[in-house]
Amino acid sequence: MTASTASFMENRPLRNLVLLAAVTLAVLVAAIIAVVNDESSVRSNFVPHPLFEGLATRLDRADRIVYTSSRGMGGEEVVSLRRNAEGVWGVESRGGYPASEELVRNVLLGMGNIEAYEPRTANPEWHRNLGLMKPEDIGSAIRVELFSGDERMAGLLVGKVPERAVDVKGEGLVYVRRDGEDETWLARGRLPLHKGAFDWLDTTFVDIPREDVARVTLWAGTERPVVMERASAEAADFTLVNIPEGRVSRGAPVTNKSATALLDATFDDVAPADTLDMPEDGPRVVVETFDGMVLTMHMGGQGGALWAKFSAEGESEEAALRAEDLNRRLSPWTYKLPQEVSGQLTQTIDVLTREAGPADAMFDQAE
Repeated sequence: MTASTASFMENRPLRNLVLLAAVTLAVLVAAIIAVVNDESSVRSNFVPHPLFEGLATRLDRADRIVYTSSRGMGGEEVVSLRRNAEGVWGVESRGGYPASEELVRNVLLGMGNIEAYEPRTANPEWHRNLGLMKPEDIGSAIRVELFSGDERMAGLLVGKVPERAVDVKGEGLVYVRRDGEDETWLARGRLPLHKGAFDWLDTTFVDIPREDVARVTLWAGTERPVVMERASAEAADFTLVNIPEGRVSRGAPVTNKSATALLDATFDDVAPADTLDMPEDGPRVVVETFDGMVLTMHMGGQGGALWAKFSAEGESEEAALRAEDLNRRLSPWTYKLPQEVSGQLTQTIDVLTREAGPADAMFDQAE
């Protein structure tokens, strides 16, 4: 026995400390092995299954979708979509304005098909780490609910997307838990997770094809309207037809941009038509098609923005049918226009033209 060994054996406190450390290490290793084996056993025996058994066969009963998210200390953001008697889904906070059919379909199918892919913790103390704290608890989870009348068909809290965002088949992965339960899951499936009401709106707007438009008039009914027209459906560009004497057009690209601004537009918000009265002398835009359909847009301001209301009429039978469809979709509403669009639709003849110069006179003589 060496001197150091003899010294260690004689130092009883040190010897006991070393023995305690060794026992602790052995217990820790055993625990790790047990946990690993247990998790491996659970995972190997776990079979993915729908989070809401049988829901996929009952989706046709759903008539309301509710999304709830937290606004921090300011409360909750609730978006409610409801199906009306005609079967059209609308956004309740926007007077029932039609929601995107694609988004609604994705919600319904997503809730019906989402699967529990792997079990996670059932400890509520870990919910925040997975983004699964309730919105009313200032959590970051989004609650998605399906209703049929007063019956809640399903309620799901959706949390963080893990680093491994898709499974081996390319399906989306996200942390979830059924509302009212502590058990959490790594789920497989896809759901739209828009928090704002506007994100759910169907932004289909003035869907008149450019090739159908014969004439566009800005500031219609005033002393200085801006009239832009095409000679035929085959003509590529709009031309200004009422240019004041001594001025010339700023060019086809500038004219085309104003003439087609409404055709290419989306909107920033929407409200029922009776919520805003338009001034009689407000800007007015008239769009005329080659088949005789006329769409009139009246504009007025509220809060520094321009809002618009629409009415349509048609001369021929085909034009009348198109006007009827536009009136059905547009006339019940007033639309908040994007600033760029409203700017193009309020261009004056002075802005769209410039003073003629010597070069313009020479060009006219050459023609």
